[in-house]
Formats: sequence, C-alpha cells, structure tokens
Amino acid sequence: MGAAGLGGAVLLGACGSSGSSGGNSPSSTTKRPPIGKEPGNLSILEWDGYQAFGTPTNKKPGALSAGEEYTKKYGADGITYSLIVNDSEALNKVRSGQQFDVIHPCIENLQDYVHDGLVQPWNTDLIPSFKNLNPALVKGGQLDGQQYFIPWDWGYGSVIYRTDKVDPADATGWELFWNPKYKGRISMWNGNTTNFEIAALKLGYGGKAMDNLSDDQLSNAKNALIEQYPLNKFLWSSEYSDLQPALQNGDVWIAYSWQDQWVYAKEKNIPMTYMKPSQGRLGWYCGFMLGKDTKNYYHAHEYVESYVNHKSCLSLTNYFYYGSADATIKPSEIADKSVAKSLSIGDPNILSSADVHLQSWEPNEAAVQQAWEEVTASAG
Repeated sequence: MGAAGLGGAVLLGACGSSGSSGGNSPSSTTKRPPIGKEPGNLSILEWDGYQAFGTPTNKKPGALSAGEEYTKKYGADGITYSLIVNDSEALNKVRSGQQFDVIHPCIENLQDYVHDGLVQPWNTDLIPSFKNLNPALVKGGQLDGQQYFIPWDWGYGSVIYRTDKVDPADATGWELFWNPKYKGRISMWNGNTTNFEIAALKLGYGGKAMDNLSDDQLSNAKNALIEQYPLNKFLWSSEYSDLQPALQNGDVWIAYSWQDQWVYAKEKNIPMTYMKPSQGRLGWYCGFMLGKDTKNYYHAHEYVESYVNHKSCLSLTNYFYYGSADATIKPSEIADKSVAKSLSIGDPNILSSADVHLQSWEPNEAAVQQAWEEVTASAG
C-alpha cells in the first residue's frame, strides 16, 4: 500500500469511467442464484480501519461511513474480516487456499491474483457508482479486457519525522532511514516489497527499475537493508496500534508512513512533517477484487457499491485523509482545504508526476521476498 491525502481523487482526471468492461464478462452471463438465495456471510480480506460502518470496530458516530448502506440493508453480523499486514502477506494468504469473497489489495499485485486464478472479473453493471470512478484508475484495474479491480483509495508513501528531534539538514531524502545518529528512533514498515522500493530509490534505481531490479541491483538493495535493519526500534505492522502511538509519544522520531499520520499529529500539535524526498515519494492505489469461488456474488457487488458511492468516498477523504477514486467529488466538499493543498492534492496528474514513483507489479516478486527473508535473518 500499499495504506493518502485529503481530497485525494477530487480532481484526479475527468469525470466518468472509460466504460463498463465487466458488463459483458463471462461472469455476468453465468447462471447464479439470486441474492436472496446466497448465504450472505461475506468474508473480506481488508486493511485495518476500513471495516464497514456498523461492524464491531466501526460504530462511532462520525467515523468512516463506507459500507453503511450494505450493513443497514443486510446487517453486520454476516461480515467477517481477515486483516492485511502487507500486500505480499495478503497475496500469500489467498494463494494458500484461504477463501474470501472480497479482497482489498493494491494495484501492484493485480497480475498475480489474476494469473494465479484467485479472482474473477466484476460485473460493473451491478455497481452503479462505477461510472463516477476515475478513468485512469479504472483502466489500471483491467487485465485481458476484464475489470478485475475496482479502485477505491490512493495516496503516498514517504518519510514522516519529528521536527523537534531531527536535524533538518539530515531530512532531505530516503537516506534518513540509514542515518546512525537516529538508531533506535526509526521504524520502517514490515512490508518487504516496499522496503526494497525504498532501498532502490535511495540507491538511485528509480523509474521502472524500482520494481524490476536486476540481480545486481537486488543484491545491492538487500545489502543496504541489512545495513539499515539494526537502526529500527521495530518494524511496524499496524498503522494505528504500532506506528501512531510510537510517533506521538516520542518513542519513534522517523518512520515510513502514509500521510494520514501527519494529519493526526497536526491535529494534536505534535511537531511532525511529511517529507518530499529528493528522490521522490512512493505512490499507490488500492481497490477491490472478487474471489474466484465466492458464493456471495451479488452480495459482494452490493458491498463494494457501498464503498465506492459518493458518500463513502467523501468519508474516506475527510476521515482518513486518503484520496478516493470518485472523480465527481468537488473541492467544496472537502473539510480541510489546507491539508489538500499542502499534500499537492487536486493535481490531475499527481500519481504520474515525475516526483511520484507509482508502486507497480514486480516480475521478480519471489526473489524480492527471499531477499527480505535474508534481511530479517541478518539480525540473528
């Protein structure tokens, strides 16, 4: 998420989608029982914090409203969640045979899910709000002429740091993670592919090379991460139970983060900034995929509609400060204009600009995962 800015997709591209590619998919012509005959017990592979409104962890008034239309109609008791730690872990969980009706990965693993036969195309005719989604993100979710991926959230990955603890002269780029002056005050994410992308940018392997490292480049990135690994206080897995408390109480001064943590710190007057590294930020977008063997085909489509509708997308940007794929949101609907401006939100080309490196498919994913295991093993 690889799991980011207020008003994210406010002006990200023109309104309307590039077409309903899923309506004529094989999935749409297969005979299926009507929704009333489906079990209705949805199993969702999801990032923590994105659980539907009305489920046990999301009942607070004013919280993320995504999913509310679904739970009001069908109730919340039939939904169970398995939480994503990182994208590689999520993919391997599905590869291992665990069954999910809806999966919420990021775009870089689209080809893996499709080519491994783990998902099926959506019938976008069953998702009324699909027509409002950003065409560029919609197109990115297509493979072999089918809509396998319904985009929802997008944002940045970068370095967040305490300005009262870190010398500004040290805070110019990704190399800050390697500064021994801050040993024990650093926390990178427990996300193996993301850490290799960070190492790649630090070593100058930007552009397409970042996610397609040669053998020598991969070896160099691995060695750089072995050097960096002991400087971490810990690798965070949960943004809200691991990272946020450590940043706010001062245990961690420097971390990999999505930009929402900067906004939360700003609200509490904690001196913190979200870096624009000299090498460029990471960019990401995530969305929904349909489990190949789901017995809740129509329920899954209604569930996703309850996330990509206008109200839910607006709630995403105003509550979590992530961008949404809804291209019809107006700037006047965004609560905090200063945050949108400071994070360069509203630029229609923001995810393709020269200083944003969009996380993409890694053809050598297995080699990267093996190299990460060697990094973690180096700690002894």
